[in-house]
Amino acid sequence: MLGILGVTVLWLVVVGWLLADARSATESGRQRLEGVRAGATPSSLLAPDTRDQLAAAEADFDHARSRLRSPLLTPLRVLPVAGRHLRAADRVVRNARGSASLAIVAVGELQDLADRPLPAGPARVEALDDLADIVARTRAGLEELDPGDPDALVGPLADAVEALGRERRETLRGLDHAESATRALAGVLTGPTPYLLVGANNAEMRAGSGMFLSAATLGFDQGRLELGEVRPTQELVLPAGSVPVSGDLAANWPWLDAGRDLRNMGLTVDFPQSAELAAANWARVPGGTQVGGVIVVDVDALRALLRVVGPVEVGGVSYTADTVRGELLREQYRRYDDRDARRDQIGEVAKEVFRRIEAGDWDLDQLATALIDSVQRRHLLVWSSDPDVQEAWRTVGADGRLQDRSLAVSLLNRGAEKLDSYLDVHAKLRSSAPDGGGRVRVKLTYTVRNDAPDSGPAYLIGPNIEGMEAGEHRAIVVVNLPAGTTDVVLDGARQTLSGGDGPTVVVAGELSVERGATATVEVTALLPEGLDALVLEPSARVPRTVWDVDGLELELDRRRTLRVGN
Repeated sequence: MLGILGVTVLWLVVVGWLLADARSATESGRQRLEGVRAGATPSSLLAPDTRDQLAAAEADFDHARSRLRSPLLTPLRVLPVAGRHLRAADRVVRNARGSASLAIVAVGELQDLADRPLPAGPARVEALDDLADIVARTRAGLEELDPGDPDALVGPLADAVEALGRERRETLRGLDHAESATRALAGVLTGPTPYLLVGANNAEMRAGSGMFLSAATLGFDQGRLELGEVRPTQELVLPAGSVPVSGDLAANWPWLDAGRDLRNMGLTVDFPQSAELAAANWARVPGGTQVGGVIVVDVDALRALLRVVGPVEVGGVSYTADTVRGELLREQYRRYDDRDARRDQIGEVAKEVFRRIEAGDWDLDQLATALIDSVQRRHLLVWSSDPDVQEAWRTVGADGRLQDRSLAVSLLNRGAEKLDSYLDVHAKLRSSAPDGGGRVRVKLTYTVRNDAPDSGPAYLIGPNIEGMEAGEHRAIVVVNLPAGTTDVVLDGARQTLSGGDGPTVVVAGELSVERGATATVEVTALLPEGLDALVLEPSARVPRTVWDVDGLELELDRRRTLRVGN
């Protein structure tokens, strides 16, 4: 016979195995959920494998709970410390299982919604309302799941409870933002307030987006879209002083009457400033109108939408997701040697893409994924004059607003050529350890190589300004730094401004880069006390700027928060 000691040892072995098996199953379920959550898009959520992974995670958590509730663990439940940790572990697994179950239900409802026909009109608004309801139900269910307090726990379990609570809060915040944005979009599509639709071409860059080269009124009527005449902005220049410019735009760019010409907007990465000015401009343009908001789409936004609606044809040229970049950034300019004989085609392509969207021959999940991707990469920007709607755009990052921790670098084309897609641009950021006052010094090195072609029409490679050479690129480097930054020094360019821009500090300088040459601009600065993380803002530049932040290299395709001064 085993005896008391033998039975005790055997019980401890079994207890250890049960707890280890529960932990293994819980970790397996957690990894499955994280795999679904990481980088989730509407399209990925509706993939068949997603429901399989969620169901497997649910089964993992059920298995873990069965182990934790084994009668063999009953003696542990009466012990003060062990019992408290066992009950906490069961609660963690129960909440994780509940999260998986909620996700399974939500994905099923999303699939039903995606399978529903969406003809133009009220059915689209109804679908958005239903989507918002799905999100709201999921959020309400998640609010009822409470992982508990980690304060009385120790070790890995305390860490797990804290992590689960943090992920729950982040998910609730994301669901809240998704619901508000969906309801805001439903309201916009219902109408009747129109928006200004702007086509921005990345071949000639402004701050954070391409130059505004075409414009049209986009009307909404119970889910229907009506796009007015697409007009080239070069034909819409107003008389001097027509639209008052104030605030930071007036202080930073006094030599430009930005309000009279849509092409001179986009002087700041802080999009709401540009959008409000564009709306005021459109109200005074002959044939324009009062609008309740502004939407900017660029070449890569159209590229994403073409993946959804398929190819379109404009002027005998077929535009696909594979060809639209080359066609709109370069080839359209090669077709016309006479700049007066051509009109930038981005607006006409956008018109055809919107016509296809209105026709309804697309999948809801693919369109939603394309829009989200375009917003994150700053290829689609939205602003509303309605504070509530604007708040919804802000929560999903579509408003292009700078934060007080933002760092952004822009290269504004001032050479009247279309060479931006030929530029190889790198940004290297180095930070020091905090000084005695808790302040971090940063050094930004911005390098621009001009790989302009040897030949081409003047419209593409210049010269279009007296004193410039063919293939030469003239631009203004604009650097936005976090609020409270001091000791800002710019080298390598002729400084043109220094001051404030929205919630940030801004400095800028002009440079010229000949064909085949490289130019480098350096900015050093002292960040405000206690700031140890920056919000790195993306640019709509094509190709994207390559960043190196304290040895971490990345192509900045979305807003990133990175620690500095380590």
